[in-house]
Amino acid sequence: MSMVDVAELRRLVAEHDALAGDRSSDARQRLRDIGYTIGVYTGEADAARAMARARELLDSGPDGPDGHDGHDGHDGRPSGEPGGGAATAEAFPESLLATLGDLAAREHGRSRSFSTLGDVLHLARVAVPDCVGAAVSTWHDEGSVHTLAAGSPQLLALERAQAEAGAGPLSRIRAQGEGQVVLRIEPGRPGRFTDRARRCGVRTVVAAHLRTHPHGCTAFSAYLRSPEEPGPPVLRLVAALALQSSIALDRSTLARTVADLLDRRHSTGLAMGVVMERYGVAPHTALMLLAQLAQRLDTDLGTVARRLAHRDRPGARPAPEPG
Repeated sequence: MSMVDVAELRRLVAEHDALAGDRSSDARQRLRDIGYTIGVYTGEADAARAMARARELLDSGPDGPDGHDGHDGHDGRPSGEPGGGAATAEAFPESLLATLGDLAAREHGRSRSFSTLGDVLHLARVAVPDCVGAAVSTWHDEGSVHTLAAGSPQLLALERAQAEAGAGPLSRIRAQGEGQVVLRIEPGRPGRFTDRARRCGVRTVVAAHLRTHPHGCTAFSAYLRSPEEPGPPVLRLVAALALQSSIALDRSTLARTVADLLDRRHSTGLAMGVVMERYGVAPHTALMLLAQLAQRLDTDLGTVARRLAHRDRPGARPAPEPG
């Protein structure tokens, strides 16, 4: 029963008992709300079992009938407080916050089971034999390299060095299209990438393609000290780590997309409210005017909405008074 306020649980049970004989629609709805909240507190989906469990917890707790809790021992209400009084009604938002906190704690616990990109890179460092570290980068169509994550500053510089023509495993993954490549660092071959690889102690790179970004080639790269050709166990391990990296990137992209959509929706609603209030137009007309303004300014609706809602409210004559 995590994050449960015992005093609040007692007030909910007392309010439930006070409303039990009321047959009005408001009372029935309130009883359903109370039953749901107590069910969350006790972990019982069935309302009857939830109430029984709540009474059992209250009776066995330190503030139960034998404790010094200020109750008169007859109906479970604090002494001097009428059933369903103002104190209970005022406490209801607190129970909602407690319920929300409990749900947030459960969701936080579930989210910990998913690996982040940093978790995958750390796992590669300790799980792959002779691994110096790992990195995830994207080779964009125009030829630039963007490193999404790297296990160390040295590997970050090494990943960026792949922008020179034909250097590094990322260029080979890009030419190959997908799959996995193994790149051996030749001691006598000059070049910024090979020079930096030797300074980092890297002799072999195993890279795997990630189907993540549509406008570029993204790959997971594991940097190894060993000059020997890696065997099938290492290749399979790198493939599994690459899959975990792809999942982590997809989750991060989804979170950013949802946040952006919610922000745009909020900004558009605020901007529509500004236009409706200032010019006295209906909601659909306000949205149409915003779209026309975006077209005239050669930009998108989201940009116009954000500017209008949060920063630059253009001066305009107020709407004429009716009549």
